[in-house]
Amino acid sequence: MKKALIAIFSISVTAGTLYLTYSQLKDYLIKKLLKSWTEEAKKQNKELNEEQIKQLKEELDKLYLWEVKLLANYSEKAILRAPEKEIAPMIAKLKEKKILERADLKPVDSILFGT
Repeated sequence: MKKALIAIFSISVTAGTLYLTYSQLKDYLIKKLLKSWTEEAKKQNKELNEEQIKQLKEELDKLYLWEVKLLANYSEKAILRAPEKEIAPMIAKLKEKKILERADLKPVDSILFGT
């Protein structure tokens, strides 16, 4: 009986730790993305107001960690104006995973896609 309780407790602690790590990493990436988008908007003489930032955060929360990570990688390359051959596969992957359909990122379309 004691071994079973120890096993259950160990699994619970491990699962809790993994979930906490997952959520903290996702929050960190979202904050990093929002900060870079805000800075880029200022460089382009545009402004992201508090309501737009809040809406973007809610939209990014809908995504999984690996999708936020993919979006962050694409965003970094888009902001740095990387060559089309580097960006095209990322855009294809974003469309394939339907990330842009599940998260409404209209306030940053001009930053991400130049539209």
